[in-house]
Amino acid sequence: MVSYSTEDKEEMKNAFQALVKSKRSRLLELIEFMKVSGYKKIGIANCLSMQQYANKLVEILQNEGFEVFSINCKQSGLEASEISPDMKGPSCDPLSQAEYLNEMETDFNINVGLCLGHGLLFDKYSKAPVTTFIVKDFAHNHNVLESLID
Repeated sequence: MVSYSTEDKEEMKNAFQALVKSKRSRLLELIEFMKVSGYKKIGIANCLSMQQYANKLVEILQNEGFEVFSINCKQSGLEASEISPDMKGPSCDPLSQAEYLNEMETDFNINVGLCLGHGLLFDKYSKAPVTTFIVKDFAHNHNVLESLID
């Protein structure tokens, strides 16, 4: 049987407290969770196509008193040909996103619309815990629940 560490139990308690206080809005729950957990430096890794949402999230979190660092997927300037000779143009670079936020020593990171595989790589290389705030789904205007209703 799996056993929760003291640290795991604290995170579960903080998540519960955030949920109860936030009235279930994911944004309010996230803000409350980060406050209750004592996170101060927040990282945002976003898809370039989600830049307007990432910018708004940065603004909201800064207004809540957090120090926020943000980086979009193409900011590093990685060329797709460096990934594969079959690819052209600028490439998404989740490893550079994780590296940048690791260098900024963020306490907690937020995925804002990274592609599935890119989000997995970002999570893998991020030293700080990561949550996904927006799941990119152009077919359903970013409402992934619609996929289950179709």
